Amino acid sequence: MMKKSLKPVLKVTLAAALTLPMIFAIPDGKVEATPDISSVKPVALTAPPPESQSIQSLAQFENIYQASGNVIPVGGLTALVNTTTTTYTKMNSITVQYSLQRWTGSAWVNYQSNSVTQNNVSALNASSSWTVITGYYYRVVSIHSVNNGSKTETSTHTSSNVLF
Repeated sequence: MMKKSLKPVLKVTLAAALTLPMIFAIPDGKVEATPDISSVKPVALTAPPPESQSIQSLAQFENIYQASGNVIPVGGLTALVNTTTTTYTKMNSITVQYSLQRWTGSAWVNYQSNSVTQNNVSALNASSSWTVITGYYYRVVSIHSVNNGSKTETSTHTSSNVLF
């Protein structure tokens, strides 16, 4: 009786099994790119923070007309922080100190900070672009100070939070 080896048959079967899915998966030779990563929605790694956006009445101020800050996702892992301080008349100095804060699940912690001062102006627009960690909520706390030579006014603004 003649003994035949099954090894060649198994090798051919294995080769066919590995190549057939490729033939069926890409019949026309076209390959699709992965979806644009900027359209992927982030998944939170923590519970959402309590809403704490502050809207301070500017009616109490003689000089400050507008004081605000916000954080904007600009794609990928980049957060753009914008602040605006506007006064009714030209000031000796306008200063804004702003912090990008990250929610840890139980508290807000400072992640990045900056301070900008300009002299003899009636408006100050300051911005920063920072890399963030996905899955976390971020907000901006900005402290706007103006000085007209005899008096300093200060307004604090807290933005709404944004999930990256």
